[in-house]
Amino acid sequence: MASALGYGLTSYLSSITAHNAAFDILYDIRMRVMEKLGKIPAGFFTGNKLGGIRKIFIEDVEQIEIFVAHNISEVVAAVATPLFTLVFLFVMDWRLALVTLIPILISMVMLMLSLTKPEGAENQRQMMQAREDMEGTIIEYIHGMPVIKIFGRTGSSFQRYENAISHFMERVTVTAEFCKNMIGTYYAFFGAQILFLIPAIIWLLGSGERYAEQLPVILLFLLIGSGMKEPLENMMNVTIDSKKISAGVERIDAILNYGEIMSGEAAALPDHFDITFENVDFSYEAGTNTISGASFRLEENTVNALVGPSGGGKSTLAELLLHFYEIAGGSIRIGDVDIREISVNELMNMISYCFQDSFVFTDTVENIIRMGNHAATQEQVMEAAKSANIHDVIMALPNGYQTVLGEDGAYLSGGEIQRLAIARVFLKDTPIMVLDEVTAYADAENESKIQEAFAKLAEHKTVLMIAHRLKSIQNADQILVVNDGKIIAAGKHTELMESCSIYQNMVTANERRDSWTIRAKEVTA
Repeated sequence: MASALGYGLTSYLSSITAHNAAFDILYDIRMRVMEKLGKIPAGFFTGNKLGGIRKIFIEDVEQIEIFVAHNISEVVAAVATPLFTLVFLFVMDWRLALVTLIPILISMVMLMLSLTKPEGAENQRQMMQAREDMEGTIIEYIHGMPVIKIFGRTGSSFQRYENAISHFMERVTVTAEFCKNMIGTYYAFFGAQILFLIPAIIWLLGSGERYAEQLPVILLFLLIGSGMKEPLENMMNVTIDSKKISAGVERIDAILNYGEIMSGEAAALPDHFDITFENVDFSYEAGTNTISGASFRLEENTVNALVGPSGGGKSTLAELLLHFYEIAGGSIRIGDVDIREISVNELMNMISYCFQDSFVFTDTVENIIRMGNHAATQEQVMEAAKSANIHDVIMALPNGYQTVLGEDGAYLSGGEIQRLAIARVFLKDTPIMVLDEVTAYADAENESKIQEAFAKLAEHKTVLMIAHRLKSIQNADQILVVNDGKIIAAGKHTELMESCSIYQNMVTANERRDSWTIRAKEVTA
C-alpha cells in the first residue's frame, strides 16, 4: 500500500515538474525564434517556404515539449528495464545471457547503420526537406483556391503542387529502398531470442548439465528472453524519436545561428533626411547581380519615383533602403550616416513603408491602424483613417473601429485593406516615406482622394514612390528609370520624354492602356 501511494505521489510530482519545465522551454524557444526572425534578412523568408517555417515553429518545438514533458521517464524506463534484465540474466547464467544478447546486438547494429550511415542520413535530410517544400506549396495552393475554382482548374493543373507531392513521394521511396535491407534485418532479429535460445539449451542439456538443476533457469530464460521484445522496442523507439528531435533542434539552431542584418548603435542618427545610394550592388543568389552599381540621390523634402519594366529591381531598391537585405557592395546613407550604422528600431522609426500587397492581423481595426503609432489618440487614429479615405468603410462595420477583422463575417476588400495600410502610414508620420504602388486597388475617385492626401502628407518629407501608373508621378521632383538592376536615367518627366526611350515607351504604353474601350463587336485601342 505504501509503495503504491509512493509511486502515485512521485509520478504526480514528476509529471508536474516535467510539464512546467517543458512549457518554460517552449516559451523561451519560441520567443527567441520569433525575436530572431525579426533580425534576419527578408531573403530568408523568400528562400524558406511558409510550410518549412511553420514546421520549425510548431512541430519541431512541440517535439521538444513531448520529450521533456512525457518521454524522460519513458526513456529512463526504456533504457533501464532491458539493461537491468540483462544484468540479472548474466547473473543467472552468463552463457544463455550471451545467446540472448546476440539478436539484440544484430538488431542494434542494423538500426544504427540505417540511422547513421552518411547516405542514409542524407536521404533522411532530403526527405524532410521535401516534406517542408510540400507543406509550403500546399498552403500556397489553399490560398490560391479561389483563383483555381474561378478558372475551372484542378489540383493537377497547379504544377508546383503536383511536383512537390511527387517529389516527396519519390524521396520517401528512395529512403525506404535504402533502409529496407537493414530495417528488415533489424525486425527479423528483434524478437528472435527464442530461436537462438533453443539450440543453446539443447546443447547445454546434452553437455552433461543436470536437468533438474537447469530446468528453472531454462524456463526463466524462455520466459524473460521471449519478453525482451517490448522493453527493447521501447528503447529503439526512443532512439528513433531522439533522432527526429535532434533533427528538429538542428533546424531551430539553423534559424538561431542565421546571420543577422547589421545593426548599428542608436546614437548614430542623421540630422537630415536626404538619401544617397552609392555604387550599390546586391544579388539574391551568388553569381547573379540583381542590382549593379546603383547610384542616385534623393534630396530631402522631395518626391521621387522609381519606374521601369517589371522585374527591373524597383522594389528591391526600396527594400535595400529599408535594410531588408545586406548589400554586397557600395553604401546607402541617410543624411551622412550609413544605414548599417543605424539601429534597426531607429531606422524603422524614420521610414514608413506601404506595400503593394498589404497584410492585416486578426485584430481590431483601431489596433491595426495604431501599429503605425502606439501612442496615438483615438482622434488621431480616426483622422488618419479619414485621410486614407477609409473612415466611412470602418464606421459601416458592425463595431466600427472596435471590429475584429476576420471574425463574424467582418472582412475588407483588397482595396480597403490597402487603404487601411495607408492609414497606418499617415499615423506614423515619419520623415521618409516609401510607397509601393499604393493606389493599385483604388478606383478613380478614391485614387484622386488618396493622391491629394499624400500630397499633403508628403510636405517636408523625403518620398520614394514605386509606380506603374506613370500619370501619378509625372509631377515628381525626380523620376529614376530602373532596368535590369541599373539606374539608366534620372530627371523630371519632360526631360525623360526627350532623353530616355524606355521611359517614352512606358508612357506611350500607359496612355494606350488608359484609352482602351470595349464596344459591341469590336475592341479599339
